[in-house]
Amino acid sequence: MKRSTVTVLVCLSFLCLASIAFPYDNQNFINVKIDPNASFASENNAGDSGLASEYSEAGSLVEQASYRPAVGYGKPISKVKPRVCAPGIFCGPKPEPPCIVPRRFCRQWEISAQLFLPRLSGTLQWPAAVFGQPTTGIDLTDDLGLPKHPILGEYSAYYQINWNWAIYYSIMPIYLSGTGVTTKSFYYGNWFVPAGSVVHTNWSFIYQRLGLMYSFINTCNANVSIYTAWLYNPQQFRVTCTVCPDWPQSYSDRNREMLMSGINFRKCIRTLCNGATLACDSEFSIGYLDNTVVLDIEPGMRFSVPLNCGRWGFVKGGYRWLSFNENRNDLQMNLYLEGAYVEAGLMF
Repeated sequence: MKRSTVTVLVCLSFLCLASIAFPYDNQNFINVKIDPNASFASENNAGDSGLASEYSEAGSLVEQASYRPAVGYGKPISKVKPRVCAPGIFCGPKPEPPCIVPRRFCRQWEISAQLFLPRLSGTLQWPAAVFGQPTTGIDLTDDLGLPKHPILGEYSAYYQINWNWAIYYSIMPIYLSGTGVTTKSFYYGNWFVPAGSVVHTNWSFIYQRLGLMYSFINTCNANVSIYTAWLYNPQQFRVTCTVCPDWPQSYSDRNREMLMSGINFRKCIRTLCNGATLACDSEFSIGYLDNTVVLDIEPGMRFSVPLNCGRWGFVKGGYRWLSFNENRNDLQMNLYLEGAYVEAGLMF
């Protein structure tokens, strides 16, 4: 019984001490305030948040403690507009377009007109000998009075049968006339023309070809074609001597029928962003048979512009050499035309 009384007294004493200590401890506490809508814009220079803990005690100072917000109370999520293009290689310059030489497709036409500005030279010898003595050649410009720098035109048309084969036709009509004073004496047919005579000449010359072309190299940036054509070349001279007694108008005609073979080479140099293309466009032809050799050489450049739906317009320019050399003993006509040319055409 005595032990139970002591135990009760000890418990009552402990409760009294606890009740006395609690009021004093209640005045010393930490008050933490958390604002979940706080923005990181209020962060100080040290990068810590502006949330503070107040330590208050009777007469004590209020200090601010650094606090980093817990997960879930970060900056609000917002949409970010992506950049126009990603940095790095994706914003670099666009690659240049591939170099592609324009060409005719199946069942397409190509027509062109050429302006030829040559220097004319050549000789006419008729007959080859008089009384067993060879005659001299008559100069076409100095003796017969033809212009040395005529303006000529040539017209061409191509039709593409299939991917490799095409047919073409071209014609260069020449009609020139002139009056000159002979620089030397010569024979023209059966008539003798002394030096210093006034001579009037009309000359008709038609250079035309009809042929078949085969393209054996067809790539995106190059095209090589060979062709063979029938060449028909009629020409006429009408010469009148104004001071020669009893000399009627004299005629000297020649009709050549020959074969002509050649090669055409086109190579792309550069294609612009709009599709326009600069290319090398050169041609070499040789004619044979009928005791005549013909050379037709055309190195040049072509600039093509797309016209939509596989159609093209182009201009071309370069230098041209055209010569006819005969090996005959009756009526011999040699002709040389060399000079610059320009050409324009359509592919449709």
